[in-house]
Amino acid sequence: MVSLFNSLNIASNALSVNESAISVVSHNVANMNTEGYSKQRVNLATRNISGAIGDSVEAQIRANGGVMIANVMRYNDEYLNSYYRDQLSTLKQYQEQLDNMGDLAGIFDDLGGNGISSALKGFYDALNNLNEYPASSTARVNFIESAKTLTSIMNTKSAQLNELTGKALGNGADRETLETSKIYNQYGEFNKKLDELAEVNKALIRTQTGTLEANNLLDKRDMILNDISGFVNIKTIEKRNGSVDLYVGDVKMVGGAVVTGKLDIQTAKEYCKGHDIVYPDDWYTEDEKGNKIPGPAAVMNIVDENGDPIIDYANDQIRGGALGGMLHCTDLQDPDMNVGKAQESLNRLANTIANVFNALNTDTEHACCINKNDVTKLVYTTADNAIFVNSSGTGDITAGNMAINPELLKEDGCWNLACAYFENPDDFDENAVGNSKNVIFMLESRNTKQPALNGVSIEDFYTGLVGKIASGGSNMQALVDTQQEVVDSIKNEITANNSVDLNEELVNLVKYQTAYSASAQVFNVVNECLGVITSLGS
Repeated sequence: MVSLFNSLNIASNALSVNESAISVVSHNVANMNTEGYSKQRVNLATRNISGAIGDSVEAQIRANGGVMIANVMRYNDEYLNSYYRDQLSTLKQYQEQLDNMGDLAGIFDDLGGNGISSALKGFYDALNNLNEYPASSTARVNFIESAKTLTSIMNTKSAQLNELTGKALGNGADRETLETSKIYNQYGEFNKKLDELAEVNKALIRTQTGTLEANNLLDKRDMILNDISGFVNIKTIEKRNGSVDLYVGDVKMVGGAVVTGKLDIQTAKEYCKGHDIVYPDDWYTEDEKGNKIPGPAAVMNIVDENGDPIIDYANDQIRGGALGGMLHCTDLQDPDMNVGKAQESLNRLANTIANVFNALNTDTEHACCINKNDVTKLVYTTADNAIFVNSSGTGDITAGNMAINPELLKEDGCWNLACAYFENPDDFDENAVGNSKNVIFMLESRNTKQPALNGVSIEDFYTGLVGKIASGGSNMQALVDTQQEVVDSIKNEITANNSVDLNEELVNLVKYQTAYSASAQVFNVVNECLGVITSLGS
């Protein structure tokens, strides 16, 4: 009688176990199209009610309680997941850089004839005309107008580069521009994902591992980690309960159910104000050659839950991902072409043009211009006869502040252009208004190798810059394409390992249904036997 009751219990338990197994199969099929879902499998084990005592066969039989669910296994390869996140972070960084390169190429697209190449050509063509007619006011005005066009285009290109930087990081000074930038939105989303991860970690800590609920939470956890890796390169350490500690660089951002660190962002000006740095004059670093490298427009800090700094100036910690791609878009130390490098090159070009032509036009010992009071006579030029000036009044001439000397724009200002040149002051001839030797020196700058431009001429330097931008965009596109293939390949491998296979689920369904039917038959037979025995006893 006891054995029959034990058999009835075993059969009843088997019904429950196989019913649960069928539910897992149904859960798999229902989620076969759910993003991030990993298929699950029931692992069965022998159920022992109590340990067998001695060598009694009967005791050993009674110790067996049939079957039980040992756990619900989730198909998952943590190494592949981690590798995928690393490669995804790199891809997002490349994609951000490619977007910047596309905008950069648009700014330096001179095919329409309205770019710097055309302006330089017009500038030298006008200079050549001035060489032929050094005493002509028309030739002089035309040259000044060509210089004016060149400075205007330089100003425009510089402003466009500043806008490109501002779109990514803000302008470095105004909080409003930072809060409308791409990086501001991205950093906010990153912090939200940290909160989401902490909440999932909390749920995992409270949930028994190897259960359907825990596995579903692990799927959610992995999707959040994938999202976070799109922002920045991360490291994770998984605990036995499935929760993870997340690191950015060497800083723990999430520890279990607690967010231990978050990103904070400031304008460069705000950062400088809090650190007694004069902005923008002292906001730079120096390379190994002593060249000044301007600081970034935005500064990332890592702060604790109270807002107190963990890492002050964490830009160097933020690598990879969209945040890394944006944060370093002006980094002059970056090996790839970027907005900052283009701006620096354009500033060098403008500064070199200004220095070369100003030096020739203000050479008070040798260069001569036409006397305004008597245009048939020459006079020595003055130190105030610079062609190009800084519109802001102080500092070096750059593409952004390059302007024409207002004195040249006056009604009689064209006579301030120095045309004649006398090597020996004793050879000075005030009547030699047709002397254009100084203009010839200006023309020769077209092919002169300039030390400030890496030993190439003015036009060649700009042509090289455009070429670097074009090749940089092409190279970055190739990097994105290659990285996309890597990410897709890993993703496909993860999908092949984790995704639901209908054929496999059908086999499992038949297996569990067959076991369920068999258990039901055993249950019915044992139940009938108990009924007969009970009726005989009555």
